[in-house]
Amino acid sequence: MSSLIDLITDMKNKQRTVEDILEIRWSVYESYTLEIEEIILDSVGMPRDNTVEMLKLHGDPEGFVHEDTFSRDMAGNWFLEYSEGDITKDQLIDNIINWKEVYNIYSE
Repeated sequence: MSSLIDLITDMKNKQRTVEDILEIRWSVYESYTLEIEEIILDSVGMPRDNTVEMLKLHGDPEGFVHEDTFSRDMAGNWFLEYSEGDITKDQLIDNIINWKEVYNIYSE
């Protein structure tokens, strides 16, 4: 997990470097970093985000609050917070490993 997080960080740093030098928006690594995040979350047994499917089945806003709906938005925010320096790598890993407890805290 740590090595995959380092890989994401490396790709984002390279992307920022190119953007700064060329003064453009360059998102060549974005799909790869998102897929690596998915691999990390899958590896700890976190369910895949199904909000789009649930909205199609139950409508808006019912699909968002249906008992079978699961969103990975919070986990995505952890990766963003880490990349912005708001949490440490250890905190990110702890959140990921303990995702069930973290999600239960926020769902109460």
